[in-house]
Amino acid sequence: MNIVIFKTENAVFEFYRKDVKEHLINLTAENSVDEAVRLLKLILTASGETILIPNQHDYFGYIALELIDAGKGSVTCKVCGKIYNTNELKPITVGHGRSPFDVNLENKGGVKNLFRRKQKLPAMFGGKGYHCPEGHELISIITWRT
Repeated sequence: MNIVIFKTENAVFEFYRKDVKEHLINLTAENSVDEAVRLLKLILTASGETILIPNQHDYFGYIALELIDAGKGSVTCKVCGKIYNTNELKPITVGHGRSPFDVNLENKGGVKNLFRRKQKLPAMFGGKGYHCPEGHELISIITWRT
């Protein structure tokens, strides 16, 4: 079976080509993201058993997060040198939360302070990522900003 490889500083992710292709087809059908279309073309036209995602396709990090969320693939942690299934990874939160709908403002001065005096809402960002079972960061991406 063909494999798609995506590398980060601390990890090497491997996904089945079929899973990546299906995900990208669904993504491009829902909303035509130019980078997703380019990645789909790369996956469809690549020959050989292994497809290495080039560094300039950093959008694939978002695809990798979605595939990991779906329990697809495996990862090699470069720090501890072990291979893990994606269902063994520990999810982490980046910044203010995994989505703008689960922001915890209580830790950042509280909701009451926002409505006492007129002020701009603070600029916030958040995202998600994963650690290996040993605690090494494998991938983390900012997925939203205000």
